[in-house]
Amino acid sequence: MVFHGVTRQICQRRRVPLTEINSGYCYDWARLALQYCPSAQLFYIRRLVPHAFIYFSGQWFDAQAPSGVRHWRLLPLLKPYRELFQSKDLVCWQPGDGYWHKKLRL
Repeated sequence: MVFHGVTRQICQRRRVPLTEINSGYCYDWARLALQYCPSAQLFYIRRLVPHAFIYFSGQWFDAQAPSGVRHWRLLPLLKPYRELFQSKDLVCWQPGDGYWHKKLRL
């Protein structure tokens, strides 16, 4: 699937191992994934562990789950905290949403 290729590209561009993508490059990964799959949607959470990821065709994807999982709380980075998250924590990214731009400037 296309998301495996996105992971490889981010690793090469940023010169980071796969394990570090979700430690600061998840938004880069999700934005690149949208370029390859425009019908996907970018979501993120801010609480506990800020993280950006993709929803496409009934599955949730990130760099550590390029094959997808059936619920966003099951993404590897979020799974340890899944009981703490609520549906209201999930934010659908829209053009003009400045959260990640502010976060990247810190």
